[in-house]
Amino acid sequence: MLRSTGIIAASGAVLAACGSSSASKTIARVGETPEITKLGEAAVTDVVLLRTAMSVETMAKTILTDTAVTSLVAKNSADIVSGFANAHTSHLANLRSLISARGGEAYEEPNEKLMASYGTQALGLVAEGKSEDDVSSLMLAIETLVASMYQYFVSLTTEPALRASMIRMGAQASRAAAVAAQLINPGIGAFAPGVDTDGVATVATLPSAFGALSAVQVQLGPVNPETGSRATVSMDTPSLNSFIY
Repeated sequence: MLRSTGIIAASGAVLAACGSSSASKTIARVGETPEITKLGEAAVTDVVLLRTAMSVETMAKTILTDTAVTSLVAKNSADIVSGFANAHTSHLANLRSLISARGGEAYEEPNEKLMASYGTQALGLVAEGKSEDDVSSLMLAIETLVASMYQYFVSLTTEPALRASMIRMGAQASRAAAVAAQLINPGIGAFAPGVDTDGVATVATLPSAFGALSAVQVQLGPVNPETGSRATVSMDTPSLNSFIY
């Protein structure tokens, strides 16, 4: 058995050596393989963070001044909504100055990826629902989102003076979120988290000791007759794929 096994192995080696050298050694494939374009190197610099902040501030102002929102604002909160929009305009002027001082170019458009992800959907649901409550909920979500963005960006910023500027703008957005929460659930009793008589969590003016970095969830639009609930829009802070490089 050992002798015959050796003969078979030797025969295989001889046949392999006698094979044609022109035989293709490539693996057969079906169809064409597309060329892969390598992604360019994109560094997250302080200027990138400032430009991204501009895109989110512009998005916030765009949403708050859209006719879908302004046409439904209650009379007692119209000045507040206008004040929120003016605050974002002030932040944009501040961001332009900060970017210019660091040799960057200001970004004047809303964040395209975030608008496509949830901004346009939120405005569509508000227009469809035609409810003043939706406007208040959207205001709270927008201001919470901006505050969360600055809180996140502080951890990425390298320049100490710039971190201080971001903290100030984030704090202003956080105060605006507290005002929006009071419009929905007014009174001292609404400062801390709580539940209503049905055990459903109520809107809190001060929901936690520190601002959340998770996605902001907001329910908007008409009630679905089949499920009995409304659409939930998830608003994420900017990430690597939505930074303005």
